[in-house]
Amino acid sequence: MSFDWKTLDAALGVIAVLISSGTMIYAWLTSGARKNSDAIATLSSEADDLRNRVEKVEAKLEALPDRDDLHRLDKQIESMGARFNGFENTLKAVQRATERISDYLLKSGGKQ
Repeated sequence: MSFDWKTLDAALGVIAVLISSGTMIYAWLTSGARKNSDAIATLSSEADDLRNRVEKVEAKLEALPDRDDLHRLDKQIESMGARFNGFENTLKAVQRATERISDYLLKSGGKQ
């Protein structure tokens, strides 16, 4: 049995071509995956930013008054309006009394 170096050299050459071709095909196929990984990382970062913004908005919305709070405030404003109307009537009475006293003092001319 004789060992043929030329056959071994040709076989190793074919194996080297197959390995380099396989590496090239693998690199070509995975280049899209790398692009996708970069795009996913970018989108993930943007999603985190948006999530933070939404959390801030939700925190501000929680601090706003709700429907019941606004209803209570409306009732309080209405009761204050009623009280002011009462004050207005009292002030009108005080004004009339002050005018009567003023008229009395002007008509009496300072007589005692």
